[in-house]
Amino acid sequence: MNIIIVNPKAGFGKAQKLIKKVQKDPLYKQKNCRAFFTEYAGHAEKIAEQVVQIHHETLSCILVIGGDGTLHEVINGTKTRPSLPIGFIPAGSGNDFGRGIGLKNKGVTLFRKMITHPKKLQCNQGVFVPNQRDQRGKRYFVNSIGFGFDGEIVALANRPLFRKWMRRLQLHKFTYTIALLQLLRRYNPISFELMLNGEVRKYSNAMMVTVTNHPYYGGGMKITPQMDIRNSGFQVLVIDEISKWKILALFLTVFLGLHTKLKEVRVYEAETVKISSLETLSYQVDGQSGECKECEIRKSGRKRTFFSG
Repeated sequence: MNIIIVNPKAGFGKAQKLIKKVQKDPLYKQKNCRAFFTEYAGHAEKIAEQVVQIHHETLSCILVIGGDGTLHEVINGTKTRPSLPIGFIPAGSGNDFGRGIGLKNKGVTLFRKMITHPKKLQCNQGVFVPNQRDQRGKRYFVNSIGFGFDGEIVALANRPLFRKWMRRLQLHKFTYTIALLQLLRRYNPISFELMLNGEVRKYSNAMMVTVTNHPYYGGGMKITPQMDIRNSGFQVLVIDEISKWKILALFLTVFLGLHTKLKEVRVYEAETVKISSLETLSYQVDGQSGECKECEIRKSGRKRTFFSG
């Protein structure tokens, strides 16, 4: 059995249109596929948990039709079955995981490839534990986790009213860029302590810190251009104190990966990361938003299998 978890709202309806085409393909029935549709935030994770529990003997793989946020929920819903292959068919707003693993095909063509002769990629997911929870509260991520300006942008971009206007004005491809411009005038720097492999660095007026599994972020921005998802550790990007006009210049160059040449930008490599602050920090993880004062981050000890085409 092959399960497909679909977020029908992803990509402002793109995922809904795609699953209809997939269901008409002869392979859908030939390969014993079954689709489940999400109805609210967090639903994909619950569906994945139930599917793994009920169909564990016959389940061959889970395919995700949606965006990075839907994929994030599915990998957390299947954490008890890390050997179960996950296939990502991009249909969201950002789709950075697809770029990060080098997906070449898309849509129905990608579905047919994954269901018949998939290429497999094994990599260690990221693990994060916010606000000093015990290890039972740990969660996984595949793209990145970022704090500060990064988190504020995603929080705004995910607001229903903001997304409604992006769709109405047909600007959904520029969701993150427009959210950035709207926040730029009123954003305040953050102070935090950053521990990389046990070494402490203190920042009193920084813009953001982002921990990455692969280069891409925010719908194609090359936030850490040299990162490879197969690496055993992370790359950690810190943007220190910087003028607001220069922030705009930075984000105009980030699609080409040229922002790392700016003196305010630092890129480190680390296998363990801990960030702590006296203030509450906004964060984003795989395009989902949250808040915390402290977070521990590391790579998972067991590799996860993904279909890469």
